[in-house]
Formats: sequence, structure tokens, C-alpha cells
Amino acid sequence: MGGEHVAQGHAESHWSIAIGLGCLPLTLVAGRALEARGVSQLPEAGVAVLLGAAASGAVAAVVGDSAVLRDMRFDFEFFVVWLLPPIIFEAGFNMNRRAFFANLAPTALLAVAGTLFSTAVVGSFVYGAGRAGLCHALGGDASFFFGALISATDPVTVLAVFQRLGVKAELFAVVFGESVLNDAVALVLSRVLLSFQTVPLTPLSALGAALSFAYCFAGSLLVGAACGATSALLHKHAGLRTHADALYAEAAVIFACAWGSYYVAEGLHLSGIVAILFCGIAMAQYTRDNLSMEAKALSARALKVVALLAEAFIFVYLGMATFAFPILHGTPWSLVAVALVACALGRTHVYALAHATNGWRESVAGCVPGPYVPVWLMKRAPDWLAGTRLLPDPHLARISTIEQHVLLFCGLRGGVAFAIAAAAYERGDFATRGDSLAILQTTLMVAFFTIFVLGGLAADVAKAAAILDAQRARGGEAAARSSSTTEPRSRLQAWERAHLRPFLTASDPAATDAAAAGEKAEAQLGTPRAAVLDARYGSWPQPRRPSARDEAEQASALERFEAAPGGETAESDRTGDGLGA
Repeated sequence: MGGEHVAQGHAESHWSIAIGLGCLPLTLVAGRALEARGVSQLPEAGVAVLLGAAASGAVAAVVGDSAVLRDMRFDFEFFVVWLLPPIIFEAGFNMNRRAFFANLAPTALLAVAGTLFSTAVVGSFVYGAGRAGLCHALGGDASFFFGALISATDPVTVLAVFQRLGVKAELFAVVFGESVLNDAVALVLSRVLLSFQTVPLTPLSALGAALSFAYCFAGSLLVGAACGATSALLHKHAGLRTHADALYAEAAVIFACAWGSYYVAEGLHLSGIVAILFCGIAMAQYTRDNLSMEAKALSARALKVVALLAEAFIFVYLGMATFAFPILHGTPWSLVAVALVACALGRTHVYALAHATNGWRESVAGCVPGPYVPVWLMKRAPDWLAGTRLLPDPHLARISTIEQHVLLFCGLRGGVAFAIAAAAYERGDFATRGDSLAILQTTLMVAFFTIFVLGGLAADVAKAAAILDAQRARGGEAAARSSSTTEPRSRLQAWERAHLRPFLTASDPAATDAAAAGEKAEAQLGTPRAAVLDARYGSWPQPRRPSARDEAEQASALERFEAAPGGETAESDRTGDGLGA
């Protein structure tokens, strides 16, 4: 009899999974159809949410509160193990390395300092509004926990629109980089804040929490970087790129090392999400140079497919939560309104941090000490310090006022915030006053508002702000995530090229620069790299693996795209086109 109940439970669980997966092709097809017809007011993420809500609503209407409906609930473990890691890793592996590292300072400021500022503002505002009787009164610990989770930005919709329209690479890199780093920061910060439920808040415990946050983040970063370096050495010395039958093994090792970094970090009680992000960045910087050209294409495309499915499923999952959880039962709408205002106020750190970044750049560019660059640092800053990106490239542009407005607009909320809220609800972390349910309901309503309202306005905002780049619009995704390198500007960068890169990669720096220049030329001229390869070797994948000499010749040929009429690569390198510090 017990076995029959177990079998029935498994069957109902299978039905819930089948319904969720059935929404994926409908989401992807409907999203592309709307895009082809120029309908930007309903983003693909919104389509996924509507389909998920319709599916869970139909199940609730037909079978009521059944096992099928309960299995549609947003599961935190499933989210952080199977859905979020491939998205984060793909973002790091396929990122535009040049734009990301050029804009590392403002990106890190927004992701770390900005998240801490937003947590403090949102937590204080919500707590004060509750004490004043304006909304549901969250407890102090619940208020700041809510502030931490709701500070996790998830601008998947905005980034998709920006990528399609061809927004300036530097602005795209800042929004993209902030969202990736911000998710990791919010996950670690919310975990730290939960510890105050068992430990009283004192100056000593606050210091301990800060040190715990720094230890978790730094330790996870080191684990990810170490796994990425290990992957680079493995590909370098195994020589898989020289064997015609090892194409899929090359790509498989990439996946194994990526998830290995996640589980090593979790096993050490660190953050697997932070580890897999920096593992992806390290692999993009070094491992990718040890892959054959076909393996580079295969791994990039495979990761993109997995990440695309995971992103779509997250939004379907969000929609299913509408009826799988008691979201619409006694929803605290006043708290939702207060939370929206608090999120807008918490996002104003964009202006302060952009102002600091601009002042820093201007002082360095003019070699004039200012409020952000003291005299002693200007006089004594060694060459290696400039190369660490702590001192900015003097050619990088200011973050304009209109770009600051766009950065403020890009603070959407989504899967990460709701996953943290759902986990707290299931554990009953703040159940005594009904705070867990209120946080869950408010988080989902805020996420829906940002997805449908802000996401729906993304295309209009981008066009009205005049932040489009015609060259990148023609290049599409290749332009959005191309990688390139520049000549070393410091002793540190020269050391990296002379010692670290040769140690981790099989290619010399000159060959790496030539290949990178070809990728950048592809992005700027809108010429697909695959088309150039097909012209020489036939359709991909190839029956014959190109030799090292063939690859060098191909990289040199792609590099000559820079000299083509209308190419702007050299000019952009001379003038500098970044927001980086």
C-alpha cells in the first residue's frame, strides 16, 4: 500500500516537470515571434512568467492543492544547483573580457558597495514604514534580510534587449558585470544576515559578520580561479586539441571543471555561485586559448544553449509560483508599494558611485590630485598599481548623466531574489509574525513589476537615451561578448603576459593578441567568425582539424579585418571607449 502511494507521488512529480518543460518551447517560440514583429512591450521573460502562471493556475483549478501543484513550488536547492550555475558560468566564460576588465572598478563598486548600500536603505525604509503603520511591520532582522535579497538585480530582460539593439559595449559590460557579481554578493550577504537570528547584534558580532562575508567571497573567488587554472593546465598538457577524435572531450572537461569548482566551494562551506563565476572568468582568460577552434565554438554554443534553457525555466518557475505558493492570499499590497519605493531609493547609489568613478578618472587623466586621488598617491603610485585597474586608464570616458539614468533603470529583480525568499519561507525563518510569507509575496510582486514594466520599457529607454552603437548592432551577440586584449600598460600586465600566460596556455602572447584582434574585427564588422572558418575548412564541425600553422594563418587573416574600410577597431583603441576606472 505504501509503495502505491510512493509510485503515485513520483507520477505526480513527473507531471509537474513535464508541464514546466512544456512551457519552454512555447516561451522561446513566442518570444522570437514577438521580437520578429517588433513587439518589445512584452519581453520573453514576461511570456515565460505568463505561461508558468497559466499552467499552475490551470492545475490549481482542476485538481486543487495537489502534489502536482506543490511540486511546482520554487525549490531553492534545484535553483542554485541546476539553474543558476550554468547561467553564471556561461556569463563568465563567454563574456567580453576587454570591456569587463576595463570597467572592473565601476562594476565592482555597483555590485559590492551598491548592494551593501541598497540593503541598508531598503531594510531601514521598510522597517521604518512598518513601525509607522504604513505597511505590514516586518521585524528588524526580517527587514534587512529582505533588503539583502531584493538588492539582487536580475536584468536578463534588459540585457537581451540591449544586446539585440546594440547598446554601447561599455555600458552593456557594466550592467552585465554588475548583475553577475551582484547575484553572488546578495546570496552571500543574505546567508550572513540570517546568522543574526541566533547571535545577538553587537559591534563584535557585526565585525564577525563582515569578516565572514569577506572570507566567504574571497575564498570562493580563490577556489574558482584555482579550478580555472587547473583546467587551463589540463588542456595545455593533455594535448587534446591535437587529436581529431577529442573534440567533445575538450568541451566535456570544461563542464566538469566548472561544476567541480561549485561543489568544492560548497564542500568548504563557501559560495559555489561565486566560485563558478570566477572559474568561468579564469577559463575565458586562459583555458579558451588552449582549445582547438572547433572546441571553442562547441563549448561556447553548448553553454549558451544550456544557459538559455535555464533562464527561460527560471521565469516559467516564477510564474508557476503564483498559484503554487499562497501568493494571492492576503497579499500585503501596502508593503509591495513601500518596497518599490525603497528599491528605487536604494538604487540611487548609482549616481554617487558614478560621480566617484568620474572624479577618479578625471584626476588620473589630468595627473591632478583631487578628492578621489590624493597627492601622495599621484606622486608615489608605482607602475604596477596602474595595471591592477585600481588606477584607471586616462583615456576612458566619463559615465554620462544619461548613462547613470540607464544604470538606475536596469535594477530589475528576478529569480535570485525570489529563490532566497522561497527558501526562507520553506524553512520558516521568520514565521512567528508571518514575515516569511509577507517577504515571499512582496518579492514576487516586485519581480513581476520590474519584469513587465521596466523590461517592457527597455527598448524605448535605450532608443530615447541614444546609447546605441551601430557597429555593435550589426555584430549582434558576437559584438556583445567578443573578447580582445590590449598591449600591456604596466609591469604587472607585462609580467602576466611574460610569465603567467605562457605557464597556463599553449599559445604565445603574440598569437593570442592576433586571435583576439580577429574576434574584435568580427564583432565590429558584423562578420561571423564561423563564416570565415567555413570558407576555408567547409561546414562546421570539420572532418579535418586545422594545424597550428593553419590557425595562426587564420588569426592573421581575421586581424586584417581591422584595416578594412569602415573598421573602427584601431580608432577605438587609440581614443579609448570605456567607462572603466
